[in-house]
Amino acid sequence: MDLSTFKKRFLKNGFVRWTAYVLLALTVFLIALGYFTDRSGRKFAVNLMDHWDDKGAYAYLEVASFDEWVCKYDDETYYVIFDTENGAYLSVISDRQMRKMERKASSVENFTHYFDEPYVVYGLVKSTSYQLISYVEDVYGLEPDQFHQYFGDCYINTTENPKTNTAWMWWTFSIFSGLFGLLFAVLWLGNDIPFNKESRGLTEYERAEAVRLLDENDKKQNIIFGDDLLISRKRAMAVRYSDIIWIHLVDSYYNGIYTGQTLSIHTRSRNEFRLSPSDRKSTYELNSIMSGIQEKNPDVIVGFSRENRKQYDQLTKSRT
Repeated sequence: MDLSTFKKRFLKNGFVRWTAYVLLALTVFLIALGYFTDRSGRKFAVNLMDHWDDKGAYAYLEVASFDEWVCKYDDETYYVIFDTENGAYLSVISDRQMRKMERKASSVENFTHYFDEPYVVYGLVKSTSYQLISYVEDVYGLEPDQFHQYFGDCYINTTENPKTNTAWMWWTFSIFSGLFGLLFAVLWLGNDIPFNKESRGLTEYERAEAVRLLDENDKKQNIIFGDDLLISRKRAMAVRYSDIIWIHLVDSYYNGIYTGQTLSIHTRSRNEFRLSPSDRKSTYELNSIMSGIQEKNPDVIVGFSRENRKQYDQLTKSRT
């Protein structure tokens, strides 16, 4: 039996795989949707030079130069920018945007950066508060009322636009879809990768034998002991007894609360399969499986300890 047919009989994870595909594709779509939503308001932007007092307007400004002196107030960074007619504007600019502007600037003179071609910024026109005006006057050493002479009653916040909230809504959804997509991908690959590695080592006869055992036994029966193979329906496992090197029980916890034990099976190809009992609070089923493996492979290492871990590593080091 070829590997592809064998996988289809064992790996019943089509729903998990396609759910991972859909959620991750949805994540990419939502990120792109947020990006284009964030930028879509630009086509409705007005010229800031003509709408300086239009509070709440979404505007653009062709920047000819900017002052590198910075003022930080209320967790935002303010810069002084100048239009092509040397008019001054107070502006909130993100660190990322400022780094980009510094790279674009062609020259620096007296702490002012100049562009060869105007650099266009977009943002919301917002009213300056009394506290902000007083703070900027102190930072720049302006006399009372000089702020209004230089900057008027408004500033432009280039980190905001009318679509920002909508864009962040899409990006928030993308975070959740991405996390769930990764979870389903881990569940899918957690079964798929170990199964593939072990299956490649089986002969076509052994694969056919594993499928025959699946068909002949009750579908509710999870663990099947063949003559040469140990099979698990739920865990998607078909392993030669001779390839099982180390077995031991593992305590399971959820939010710090003990929930039972699982059986960890380590193979020659350094795969690990974990089998859970039908009754999470009972270890009888797991002990029975361990006894069955020992009967088929008397050389298997049993129990968890540093010595057993070291012995397993030595026996499988040629596979690492």
